[in-house]
Amino acid sequence: MHSAKETLTVAWCDNGMVDGKFAEGLVYTIVTAYSKNILFNNAMRVQGNQIARQRQALIDKWYDEVKTDWILWVDSDIVLTLDVMKMIWDTAEKHSKPIVSGVYFISKQNEGSLMQPMPVLFNETDDIHTMTYIHPLPHNQVIKIDNAGMGLVLMHRSVVTQLREKFGADCFLFAEGESAGEKFIGEDVSFFRKVKETGIPVYAHTGATVKHMKRFAFDSNYYNLYWAAIQHAEKQNGDTASK
Repeated sequence: MHSAKETLTVAWCDNGMVDGKFAEGLVYTIVTAYSKNILFNNAMRVQGNQIARQRQALIDKWYDEVKTDWILWVDSDIVLTLDVMKMIWDTAEKHSKPIVSGVYFISKQNEGSLMQPMPVLFNETDDIHTMTYIHPLPHNQVIKIDNAGMGLVLMHRSVVTQLREKFGADCFLFAEGESAGEKFIGEDVSFFRKVKETGIPVYAHTGATVKHMKRFAFDSNYYNLYWAAIQHAEKQNGDTASK
């Protein structure tokens, strides 16, 4: 349960352009959040083209200068809603759940047809370059996880306090790692591994799902799958109504 004194910043990084649905979702959530007893006190934006450096600049400025109790990270292609914000806010607690992620989906076939969606929630394996997706995604549950993307994350400022105590105030928390081939460690993975090493628990609310705006090819595969699914759903609804 949050106290009325807890303060909140919303923050994002972008390259100078953002998706219109992102702007719509962000504005609507901010102006209506008071109805759910969520009060945004500040907003932050870092513009650039190097995401790891942008995230580091943002977290440093937030912690050192803005100093609200909580920060909500939202990527500039995520469509935030008030219902999702409420789920994440009600789940988070500064001592027991200082980091709570929502859920969005990605695909490794970014230009393919019928791209395979997977939740950006992970558990570690013995290989530092490999993580397992939390899939199938549990329905509407609060679960403990090892790692997430930074696209929709609510974080308490005590997280940064503990990270700086362990790794030093000048530590690059979002440092990427790269080896030969596809052995790459992204900035969000790097951050959450430091969080785990510090002993800070990370949770996700699997009911707090949002749209992730990406390119998608409309083709015959998508057409056939979509309308087959619609027909199946209508048949199921008809069978249920007749019982």
